[in-house]
Formats: sequence, C-alpha cells, structure tokens
Amino acid sequence: MIVVAVDPIGKAAVVEHRSFSNDDENDTLLFEKLQEHILAHYPNPDRIGCPDPATLKKFADTPRDVGLSDLNDLHIFKCAECTRALMELRQKREQAKEQEDLHPPAS
Repeated sequence: MIVVAVDPIGKAAVVEHRSFSNDDENDTLLFEKLQEHILAHYPNPDRIGCPDPATLKKFADTPRDVGLSDLNDLHIFKCAECTRALMELRQKREQAKEQEDLHPPAS
C-alpha cells in the first residue's frame, strides 16, 4: 500500500507503508525497521557510551544473560555503531549455526 502525505509547504511525499500484520512470530519486520531507523538517525562514530564488545557479543548470543545496566540502559536503541555490531554478531552466529547443522560434530 502506498500512502501519499503532503508536507506544510505543499510538496507531495510518497511514503511506503508495509503492514506489520504479516510479520512473523519473532516480529522480524518490526526489528528490521527499527534497525534501519537507528542506522539512519543515530550515528555515533566516536562510540560514546557504547558497551564493550564482549558485552555486545554476549547479548547477541544469550540476551537473557545481559542486564540493561550492562548495555548502558537502552543505549543500543540509540546507537548506529552498536546496532551495526549486533547485526554482524548475529550474522556470524547464524553462519556458525548453519555450518554446525551441515557438519555436526562426530559422536
């Protein structure tokens, strides 16, 4: 569905609207949109306030083992650098899982 919005000076802007009603049980579409928003609007090239890399890795691997204080509260939702690092860590985790599924350890 395409929604057309008019800004205050009269120029039309086209905004693509994708329904979340077709999202999966993990809310993948919602989280992808959140990541896109953070990457576009919250640059942090100096990595001010970022949790250390080991904490980000632990959060990507076992999120229930990491507290909000370890993540500097909700810093990761306002930092493109942390979001990018988490995306890379999740991708590496998924690739390792795929390799393990293809080549399970010998019993």
